[in-house]
Amino acid sequence: MDKVIKRFEGLMLSSLLFVFLDIMIGILFLKYTELSTQLNVVILGSLILIHGLFYLIRYFYDGLGCKFFAFDLIIGVASFILGIFTIFNPFSALKIMGVFFCIWLITSGIEKIFYGFKFMKAQEDIYPLTCFIGILLILMGLIALINPFKGFMVITRLVGLFLICSGIFDGMVCLLFKRRAKQILNIFR
Repeated sequence: MDKVIKRFEGLMLSSLLFVFLDIMIGILFLKYTELSTQLNVVILGSLILIHGLFYLIRYFYDGLGCKFFAFDLIIGVASFILGIFTIFNPFSALKIMGVFFCIWLITSGIEKIFYGFKFMKAQEDIYPLTCFIGILLILMGLIALINPFKGFMVITRLVGLFLICSGIFDGMVCLLFKRRAKQILNIFR
């Protein structure tokens, strides 16, 4: 069991690299709003695609996937397809960027809520935080879709701000999962 815990902790540490990538791209979107729409869409699509590939790797990695990361197969395939479609987006409107980002945030939020309910069934005390983060991600996705700040904030800035927030939320979840690896893995046995 110690070997499995070490592999799980390693996966959570590697997940933190994606948190930093999300935050860095969020800062890029906040700071450089004058980048072309097409470049922003390709950057966002590449980010979603990379996340999808990581979800798939995490699922197939050394037998942990079918137990703990079972939901990652669905999220990975969906993110992979969404990332490809975003990169080769036939539409040129910046609004489409918000739609794709919305879908990605909502799927990420659903993933967190899935884990939250698993933890709740196992009477694990981290379920409220995990569910709350999932709900916040879904709300951010919906706000990115309707963008009520049209005059105040261009979609690129909104996506950048939400990437930073979701990166921070994902980082909290990764650190929480890493710290409680043994208890969490016992739930999925």
